[in-house]
Amino acid sequence: MRSNNVKVTIPDEMREEMEIQSTIVNPVNPDVAILVMSKGLNHFSNEIVIRLYLLQKNHTDHTFDIQYELEAFMFLNYKQARNFIKRLPNMSGLEMLLLLNPQPPVTQLQ
Repeated sequence: MRSNNVKVTIPDEMREEMEIQSTIVNPVNPDVAILVMSKGLNHFSNEIVIRLYLLQKNHTDHTFDIQYELEAFMFLNYKQARNFIKRLPNMSGLEMLLLLNPQPPVTQLQ
């Protein structure tokens, strides 16, 4: 479940380098969420990085704390990156596995 109402503790150095795109709260376990951050996400960039971080709820102050980076993805254009962010909350496990382990290009023998 995508949410904009999640309070996340983010170090200043991360905020300086990247932009928050969204947070996705686990519908099965609301104490766990994913933070989606980007670097270079604009129409003119040909090197856009999307980083996913695991968040854990801190019950003392009711914020989410970053546990660690799950994965980083590189995109060559704005449209691809924006589409990835949009699809991420509803992506199947199989789709994610294929993104994490891309197939090498197939070469045709002649």
